[in-house]
Amino acid sequence: MNNIITEYIRGFEIKFKTRPGVFSEKGLDLGTKLLIDNLEIPNGSLVVDLGCGTGVIGFVAAKLNPKGHVHLLDDSLRVIELAKENATSNNFKNVEVYLSDLFSSVQERTYHQIYCNPPQDMGNEFLEELVSECHRHLKENGEVYLVVQNHIKPVIERIFQKYFGNSTIVAQGRIHIVLKAIKQ
Repeated sequence: MNNIITEYIRGFEIKFKTRPGVFSEKGLDLGTKLLIDNLEIPNGSLVVDLGCGTGVIGFVAAKLNPKGHVHLLDDSLRVIELAKENATSNNFKNVEVYLSDLFSSVQERTYHQIYCNPPQDMGNEFLEELVSECHRHLKENGEVYLVVQNHIKPVIERIFQKYFGNSTIVAQGRIHIVLKAIKQ
């Protein structure tokens, strides 16, 4: 059973379908909202919504970046089918959707920016692999933005320092924090 959700985000409307077992079934979660509210995308950029779910982060990136291009990546076929349907129903011409375990479907492609609301329960080894792969798939001076629950902040800061040598707090909510690292 699909749910159709309408969100008013950053001055525009996005309608998207979701269904049970897909994050976030009932609408945008607080972490995703915090990340979206703090996106700063240079127009003309190639960006990726990693672990895209229904595609909302990527769709906002596409709206804010009309001369650029957005890749939506997720490892769930169920999710990817919804993201494709949502991209089509919202008439996005600058969005491509890929079934991909992290970056497996885009191979050596590099991006200006990577956005991710990673699963919070996959453990530190997964988070380290995620950050390592983000570093590998960023262009020079590219940025990765992760939104995580506040208690995971020290882990992400440590991993960002290991791979990027830097970490910045972009925004902090009651439960979530958005952290950024730049490939230098």
